[in-house]
Amino acid sequence: MSARLRHLPPDVAGLLERCFEVVDVATAARAGIDESRLRRLAAAGLLVRLAPGCYVSAAVLAAAPAWAAYRLRSRAFALYSGDTTFLTGWSAVAAWHLPTVGSVPRRVTAIRPSGTGPRVQLGVYGDVRIISVPSHQLGRVQGIGLMRTGWAIADAARSGPILPALVAADAAMAAGRELQTAVLAMAGWPGVARARWVAEHADPGAESPLETLGRFTCLQFDLPLPVANAWVGETQPEYRVDGLWPYHWAAFEADGALKYDNRPDASQIVARQGEREWRLRRLGVDVVRFGWDLAWRNRAELAQRFAALLRDNARHDRPVRWWKHVPGVGAVEPEPADWPSPGPAGVVLPAGWDR
Repeated sequence: MSARLRHLPPDVAGLLERCFEVVDVATAARAGIDESRLRRLAAAGLLVRLAPGCYVSAAVLAAAPAWAAYRLRSRAFALYSGDTTFLTGWSAVAAWHLPTVGSVPRRVTAIRPSGTGPRVQLGVYGDVRIISVPSHQLGRVQGIGLMRTGWAIADAARSGPILPALVAADAAMAAGRELQTAVLAMAGWPGVARARWVAEHADPGAESPLETLGRFTCLQFDLPLPVANAWVGETQPEYRVDGLWPYHWAAFEADGALKYDNRPDASQIVARQGEREWRLRRLGVDVVRFGWDLAWRNRAELAQRFAALLRDNARHDRPVRWWKHVPGVGAVEPEPADWPSPGPAGVVLPAGWDR
């Protein structure tokens, strides 16, 4: 192989792209690329072996954020460990491309259903539990075995921090998935109470991890729970807020990682944001904004800001005029929502919820 080779050959690069960035030697052989060639590319520093016979582009791996790199490792482990092994927990959550926050797990985790094959030693590259699982929880996606979304999240919640699992659960429920079936199948398993808590408190209305963190702050510090992504307006839905306390006429807005400095339309974004808040306050809705750093690293301070907002906007007898959904074209317009105002969350977090 030429010492001047600086990039992967087009056929290998194309194969990796078709194989979702990780290729195993069997697939490569079917494409006419033998294992010895993959080894030479690895020796040249252009490929990285993530598991026996499983390779990824060195450039792709080097550029991957931590969770994306973990997804690649999990995929390689699934390919290496065979058709009867199914990624579970955070490995499956990452493979399903659900939102992930917090620290990346040190190990890849998988399940091999009882009676599907011999016990093999895979512990160097990941952990495999051999257990009895319902067949409807098993799936294959993009050529690898994956536990279904609900099972993956429930399994992650059993043994890891609650908040990252709730972030994934919100996104899964927003996509129409459910967790209760998996939780019921785990009855009696260690940590299942944690999975049950996540299933019970997931909200499909949350549209971002940051919104989930805002709601979790209310759960953690026993504050009234807001309604996710409600619309407010004078006579019709005008503006949607990330979290609304209807009877306090107050809302929170979760500001994501948008960077204004490098955007040519930054001034327009700021102007629209200012106009929107002016209109909300004209409607009588007070607003508090927060970002990722506060919600992830200092929720006690965020809780104090929420509490001050609610204290400064004492509970009204009637809620602000609001709608949970904007009417669709041709749909019958609903009456403005008049749901009871939730009191303090009154939620007990599972023991060890943060570890």
